[in-house]
Amino acid sequence: MKRSILFGKYLVAIVFAATIFQTGCKPEKGMHDAVPVVNTTNLTTYEYLKSKTGVYDSLLMLVNKFAGMKQILTDSTVTLFAPSNSSFQIAVQTLNDLRKSRGQGPVYLSQLAAGTTGVVGSKNIEKAKRDSAALDTLVSMYIIRNEYRASDFAIGDGQTVNSVRGGFPMHGQRIFADAEGFQNGGVEAIEYSDTKRSLFVAKWSKTQTTSVNIKTKNGIVHLLKPDHTFGFDEYVARMTLVPPPPVAWNLSTDLLFPYWPTASQYYDGQVSAGETFKKALDGSVLTKFISNVNAGSNYYPSLYWIPAHPAVANAYTMTTANDSKLYRDRDPRAFKIEATLDPNPWVLLTNPLFNDKYGPNPNAVWVQLDVRQDQDWTTNYQQKRFDFTNNVAYTGYRLVILQVGTGSSSQTLFQISEWTMNLRSN
Repeated sequence: MKRSILFGKYLVAIVFAATIFQTGCKPEKGMHDAVPVVNTTNLTTYEYLKSKTGVYDSLLMLVNKFAGMKQILTDSTVTLFAPSNSSFQIAVQTLNDLRKSRGQGPVYLSQLAAGTTGVVGSKNIEKAKRDSAALDTLVSMYIIRNEYRASDFAIGDGQTVNSVRGGFPMHGQRIFADAEGFQNGGVEAIEYSDTKRSLFVAKWSKTQTTSVNIKTKNGIVHLLKPDHTFGFDEYVARMTLVPPPPVAWNLSTDLLFPYWPTASQYYDGQVSAGETFKKALDGSVLTKFISNVNAGSNYYPSLYWIPAHPAVANAYTMTTANDSKLYRDRDPRAFKIEATLDPNPWVLLTNPLFNDKYGPNPNAVWVQLDVRQDQDWTTNYQQKRFDFTNNVAYTGYRLVILQVGTGSSSQTLFQISEWTMNLRSN
């Protein structure tokens, strides 16, 4: 009798444990929202996209448009982060909403992908070329050389990878989606980011995958969320870009130099030997020119352009540096453009310790062509173009900094990544 009771207790315990085990192993409803895919296919990456009719048509249209792109997805070892049709629809709608607010008609992806076909007028043709090149760049951001599975992005804070064309820096980091009742307990995913060439993660534009590690004949495919905007946040900016007119100077023949008031004893490279005035002329926003200023004493730099022969300029640009959003007090707030007709607008300095070896001729007469005040810069790498009226061929030009940052007397540094003097045709 005791044995029977004891056996019954054991039986109940076993059944109870089995019930718990079965319940614990059962997938929770609503655990994750992932697209079910076959993880291995005998198709190439390009063929895989084609097999998903109605899902990747926009991406395929651009891949087929740009020379060599189809070949890359067919016979090169690559990793593709695939944006679906909805990603393109969001980007196109955002662009057309902006165009509508400006009184402009809509423009669609097929028109942009067509390039110069059917386009008339030199300005329209140039814009069509720029738009086509921009699309090529944006598509390339989703294609990475070599194979990268989700686990390859699990090292530390992930890793930076470069786009297949142009070497644009992108970043991948493995994450886990939240499951019902469990933080980071869901499916494996990748957070894919456009780094915008910035070291500051807060400035990156990010998206996530819905499915990962789809193995094709020639690489890996990761599927992006349908709410991702194609081009991250660069599509509208690139499609509405109006580039500045051609640069007016010739760096191989003209003389360009910075100059500070002698009493300041400031000189080029004083703040950072690797961030000199030449960095503002190198055509790269990844480098910058930084200098000391003394707002209380009105010690600011002036940037000089002395053309080999008298030249006309009627526009100029400045571009903020890589960390201007963090250090907005260093941005140019007020400045002016001046010019001279003096036949000898520059001199060799007898004391080259300060201001390098060139300086302005103290006897030259300078006239003001343009002045700007209360300029507000909002982000890194921000370029502003300033037009002014001029048809005179001057022997010298200078950009004179009047204030930086907030304009307060406590400001001590000035920086820009690029400066140009330009000549527009109309």
